[in-house]
Amino acid sequence: QMKTPPERSGIIFEVGAQLEARDRHKNWYPATIEKIDYDKEQVLIHYRQWSRRHDEWFHWSSPYLRPLERVSLRRQGINPPCSQPVFVSGTKVLACWTDCRFYPAKILRVNRDDSYTVRFYDGVVRTVKPTKVKPFQEVRNTAIPLVLI
Repeated sequence: QMKTPPERSGIIFEVGAQLEARDRHKNWYPATIEKIDYDKEQVLIHYRQWSRRHDEWFHWSSPYLRPLERVSLRRQGINPPCSQPVFVSGTKVLACWTDCRFYPAKILRVNRDDSYTVRFYDGVVRTVKPTKVKPFQEVRNTAIPLVLI
C-alpha cells in the first residue's frame, strides 16, 4: 500500500514542483521538490538560491512548507486578484514623479489603458501608469509634536 501525499492547497507533490520552505532561522525561501520518499512520507526540498548541500527533508504535511502563490499564478497566466488597487477620480493618492519618489496627488481621470491622469499638490498634471500610484497615507508619526502624545 503506497502512501499518498496529503491534499494541500497550492502545493503539488511531484519532483520539480515549486513551493516555499522555511529554514531553521525561520526564513521562507523559494524551493523545489527534489525527491519524494513515499515510505517515510517525506519530501527532499532544494532551496533555489542555495547549493544542494543545504537540501533538507521535510515531512509532507509540515507547516514549514507552503505554496508559492505568485509564481504559480503567473505561470497559469492568471492575474492575482486585487493586485492593483483601482482608484476613482477625486481620490487623494501618492503618485510617482519623474524623480521616482511618491508625492501627494489627486486622481483627475481614469484612462482607458488603466493609466491615471493626476494633479500633483503643486498643480502639475501628469498621466501615470497604475503601478506608479498608491493609496495615500497620512504620515502621522512625524506630523504630531511629541508633546501632544
